[in-house]
Amino acid sequence: MSERLHPALHATLRQADALAAWLLLGWLGQRLGWSVASGVLPVVVWWVVRCGGTALVTHGAVPRTWPRACAAGALGLLVSLALLPAGHAALACLLLGSALWGAWSAALAAGDNTPTLAGQAMGLMMGSLWLSSQWCLGPGWTDAQAVALHIGLMTGLPLLVAAARRYDPVCLRASSRLLAALLATGALLLAGASGTEGRLAGMVLLVMAWSLGAGAPTSARSPLPAALGPALLLAVGLGSPTLGPQSLQWAYGVLGVLALWAACGKRLADDPLAPPPLTWKDAS
Repeated sequence: MSERLHPALHATLRQADALAAWLLLGWLGQRLGWSVASGVLPVVVWWVVRCGGTALVTHGAVPRTWPRACAAGALGLLVSLALLPAGHAALACLLLGSALWGAWSAALAAGDNTPTLAGQAMGLMMGSLWLSSQWCLGPGWTDAQAVALHIGLMTGLPLLVAAARRYDPVCLRASSRLLAALLATGALLLAGASGTEGRLAGMVLLVMAWSLGAGAPTSARSPLPAALGPALLLAVGLGSPTLGPQSLQWAYGVLGVLALWAACGKRLADDPLAPPPLTWKDAS
């Protein structure tokens, strides 16, 4: 499917799909399944299937009609949620729809350079969005404001980086250590900052590291980094009833330490931080 699309259109569709999954499945999880892992389980299921299915699609191990069938099934199940009362049946329907959506997303992501540490950080930031706007931004922020801010960052910064590189392919070129340093600083700020300014700065740094490294080829894949993000998000959901925002801070701390390790030159064999793209085609 992806080879029929223009590279820029395919990249845009892939990013829009991930953003929609984070937002919609996270919201539905809070509404229908908040008692199970604090509502993040649908996002975790989608993420696991997406990561696991990407390699299968890339190597042609699934029928060509599989992505379309999964997309149709996911759409049908999610639409049917409007007719089901909240309960076990609705939650089961949501989880199955999340898995089918993940299979569709895997087809879109085939050949992508994920997973990376920056990608895991983005998934953690967006997957935990609906837990509480107070956790990521501080007192006084509503859920609507938090969602608008996250969408603005996730769409605005990548567009700015891509636009800059369109006119100068080597513009904003960053080394792998610099990308890791941005990621480490952002994650550790989110892990330890108590004020809104520090949290905002941490979010901006995470998205910037992700934007600068988007589209870069990686030399190897490993199941460890692919499982890292979903595992951290699930741990946050399971720990949030007792630990509250500390569960999310601990997860950011883990990512920060891993990125700091990479920034100091001890590359993670499971997730090499590759240099950013040099052309507009790669950036898009």
